[in-house]
Formats: sequence, structure tokens, C-alpha cells
Amino acid sequence: MQNRRILITLIVASVLGLLALLFTSFIMKEDDASKTVVAVTAGENIAMGTPISLSQLKLVKLTAANQPIGVIRNMEDIIGRIPNVNIAAGEIITDRMLYSANSSSGMAFAIATGKRAMTMGVNEVSNVAGFVTPGSYVDVLFSSKDDVGHFNSRIILQRILVLAVAQDRVVPEDTKPRLVSSVTLELTPQQVEALDAARLAGNISLVLRNQTEGSSAVETTQTRTSSENGVEVIRGTSVRVESGLGH
Repeated sequence: MQNRRILITLIVASVLGLLALLFTSFIMKEDDASKTVVAVTAGENIAMGTPISLSQLKLVKLTAANQPIGVIRNMEDIIGRIPNVNIAAGEIITDRMLYSANSSSGMAFAIATGKRAMTMGVNEVSNVAGFVTPGSYVDVLFSSKDDVGHFNSRIILQRILVLAVAQDRVVPEDTKPRLVSSVTLELTPQQVEALDAARLAGNISLVLRNQTEGSSAVETTQTRTSSENGVEVIRGTSVRVESGLGH
């Protein structure tokens, strides 16, 4: 009889403990659901493929229960990111609406109007020992050997923007120099032709330049190829025709 009373007492205590636990869990969920969180929304219509600017964003408060998956908390996290869909004004922006910061899918939208993206292979030397990063400005150096075996080098393109290093479009958090096999440059159509001709005629390397030096402080260089007259090199206002990239 005594054992039966003990068993009943244990069962009742267990049931009461379980009910208390369920009640506490329910109260905590209700409390969490009533909490507000901050989310980033579009302050205006944002077209697909257009880099997002700070002026297009605003913050709103949501209840935790109503927040969508992948909600963005900080505006700074998506400035410059590229939407893969049209985002309507007032719409909550989520991560799935944006191309990844490192994604090559958004590369076409990152190219300036009138420019082209061209990828060139590099090695340890031509990649300036791994110090070239996305956003760097470089000069392109062309090296070749003439008919009598003499080597010569010259800069054929100046202050060229590096769009990507390998598949990365942003500077990695680890600032240690990395050796990669390719870089992607932003060029005019004429510069694309010149770089492709140089690649076929000899060796090309990158020269890392002062990143704070404005374009007005450097000598503007353009290069155009011509099947009859070799290569026409324009520096500032002077023009000269060279016999060919290989000489």
C-alpha cells in the first residue's frame, strides 16, 4: 500500500513538472514572438542588376514571428550588392534577392558603362607576388624579343581597374598575399584588343601602382591595333605608330 502511494506521488509530481515545463516554454515563445527586430527594406524601387546605394534603403521594425528567412539587419552589409530580382519599394530585402558578394553571376552588372571585362592568366611574377587584389589599379607591361634576340618591355596600358582576382570580387578578410592563376580587368574595347594582341605576341605582366593616384595625375595611354600599320599608341596628345608588338 505504501509503495502504491509513493508511485502515485511520483507520477503526479512528474505530470506537474511536465506541465510547468510546457507552460514556461509557451510563455517564452509568446515573449519571443512579441519582440521586435530591425530589418532592411527598399525605400524605393530597386531594379535588378543595379548596385544598391545607401539612399535606396531604410530600416523598419518587425516582430520576430513575422521576419522572413534571410532578413538583412544592417544596411552597410548590402551597399554595393547587386539584386537578382526587381525589389519593390517597402519590400523587405533578404539575402536570396542578392547576388553573393563573391559571385561571378553579378559580374556583368559590375562593369562600368562602355567598358568590358577581360580575364588574363597570371603567374607569381605577373601577379606582383600575390599583392594584386580586387579594386587595385595596375599597369600592364608587355615584354617581347625582337628579330635579333634582344628583349624589350614597355607599358601598354595604364591605371587599369582589377575587377576580380581568380573568382573573388571582394578583398578577402585575410590580407596575406595570395597567388592565383587569373585576374579580371576592366577595359575599353580598344584596350581589350590591345591586350589580346599583346597576349598572343609576347608576355604580359601586371605592375601594381599607387592606388591613391588619380587618373588626372597619370599619362593616359590607349592602344589600338591595326593590321596594316602595326600598333598605334596614344599617350596624351602625341600619337605614334609602332611596327608591331613583337618588335
